[in-house]
Amino acid sequence: MEENYILSVTGKQTVAGDSDKVELKTTAAYVMRNGSRYISYNEYDIQNPGRKYRTTVKIDPDNRVTVMKGGEERHNLILEKGVRHRCEYMTSFGSIMLGVYTESVRNELGDDGGRIQVRYNIDVESELASTNELTLEIQEAKGNDNISIDTAKA
Repeated sequence: MEENYILSVTGKQTVAGDSDKVELKTTAAYVMRNGSRYISYNEYDIQNPGRKYRTTVKIDPDNRVTVMKGGEERHNLILEKGVRHRCEYMTSFGSIMLGVYTESVRNELGDDGGRIQVRYNIDVESELASTNELTLEIQEAKGNDNISIDTAKA
């Protein structure tokens, strides 16, 4: 897949009243297959910048979002409004089962890019672990030659 789009990813997480925000700007592939949209990009390990892994986000026509991460901490996170899914999350210490309940999906993606925002809760053994918001904004790279690609944590 050709990475001819600019992707901005913003993740917000609140745990026990403490909030954290992570932002990433990178190149990405953006395609439509069998009615679903796919955004695919590389992420790099903060502790080991030489190690990268592929993340693919699939957005189905019914706004079901699946986040598929590769690498050592691989997982498939299924986000579907009003539904609680159980997802296996791999870590370097082993796997854990998470409950993921999606509060909202706001999809403004079109053929040339756009934006999608998902709000969801993660629980471990039915105890709330965090509230989360994931926002992806994607646009064609054409005419955006002055955009610098970097990762940042705010």
